[in-house]
Amino acid sequence: MPTNKKGFTLTELLVVIAIIGILAGVVLVSLSGARTSAKDARIISEMDQLRTAAELYYAKNNKYGGFCGDSDYKMIEDDIESQTSGEISCNDSDDKYCVKVKLNSGKWRCIDSRITSKEYDSEPSCSPTPACE
Repeated sequence: MPTNKKGFTLTELLVVIAIIGILAGVVLVSLSGARTSAKDARIISEMDQLRTAAELYYAKNNKYGGFCGDSDYKMIEDDIESQTSGEISCNDSDDKYCVKVKLNSGKWRCIDSRITSKEYDSEPSCSPTPACE
């Protein structure tokens, strides 16, 4: 009388579980890089919003001095800081401003009153002259 075995052996199940675990690990590693890139893209977009806020502040006050303490600046600054482990740095004078932040990728992003919006490999100078250098 022949035996009819249905189902999987324990070894087959363990091999399938191991393969699924390896694939899940590869996907998670890939997603962490995508998350970092997405956060950096959001920070860059918000830095552009800061530039617009600075120009609106200048149009209203006829100077950049005080922009770094403005409520519009602070609101965007808080959102940028929530996206990165680094701090955002702002320096302003009556006729210039400069804002820099370290991105999650390790690079730096800097905007200034000369309409500069640039990425740097190392930390740019923003002080004592408020300009990305």
